Amino acid sequence: MNEEDLNEALHDVMVRSSPPPSMDPAHALDQARRARKRRTTVLAGAAAVTLVVGIGAGSVLVANYAGSRPAGQMVAGGPSTTQSGPTTQPVATPRPASTLVPPTTRKSGDPWPEGQVDRTATAGPRAVRAVTLMRDLTSAVPPGFSSPDLKYPDGSSMRWPQAQYASSDGEQDYWEYQAAIPVQQNDRVGRLLVQSTTPDGKPATTPCTMAQKFWGGTGTCAVMDVGGKKVGVLTTNGRGSYDQWAAYRYDDGTVVILAQAKMGAGPGRSPLTQPVFTPRQLAELVTSPKFKIST
Repeated sequence: MNEEDLNEALHDVMVRSSPPPSMDPAHALDQARRARKRRTTVLAGAAAVTLVVGIGAGSVLVANYAGSRPAGQMVAGGPSTTQSGPTTQPVATPRPASTLVPPTTRKSGDPWPEGQVDRTATAGPRAVRAVTLMRDLTSAVPPGFSSPDLKYPDGSSMRWPQAQYASSDGEQDYWEYQAAIPVQQNDRVGRLLVQSTTPDGKPATTPCTMAQKFWGGTGTCAVMDVGGKKVGVLTTNGRGSYDQWAAYRYDDGTVVILAQAKMGAGPGRSPLTQPVFTPRQLAELVTSPKFKIST
């Protein structure tokens, strides 16, 4: 991160929160990472414009659409060229929808999608999905723990949802949904985070390689079998924002990450004495369908 990126990230945090920024390192790092990701490709351009191939009225279809070729002229009866004598208009055989509408790819200069002013969706269906994800994460908190509406020292909530357009320039459109909550036991507080990423068109990797991509996590990774599903569970070396997380990729390419940390409330609150979930519980929970968001 260069000086300009750091300034932008800090500015984003100040704009989003009217009180002074928190001095809690983990909280500041979380917000900086979220802000930086929203601005990763601002200089290169923004979201992609969906390509739609029209279907003409009557029995005549647009034929031979491929790549960036312009669509042929729509014909609603009658010949397409001026000729003497009768002519016969060929009718194209319909192609599967997957070939008519290829995956949208982000290009430099494109506007942000769906009327957004930046990567983050603050209203609409995507924002609602992120809020629902936060509620589902809260419902997964086991007995003996609670998830109150706690605040960081700067006054911002420890409970937050986020939906953001995650594609970089040249990549297929995809979205990333996150939700974080505090988890309290007696007077001690930790954190949970879930992230669901829609299919991005990239090839599958091993479960541990996938887990290691989450915020550049380093540590020890093990692959666990959950009813035939392979889950990567990474335990960090204690230097990251989270102590442990599980990663699972569905067959359609949706990726879900579930992370936990014993410390998460900043000064004035003690960390949990033990993780919220065991590694096995974490692996089982990350495969829960309620955390899967594929659109």
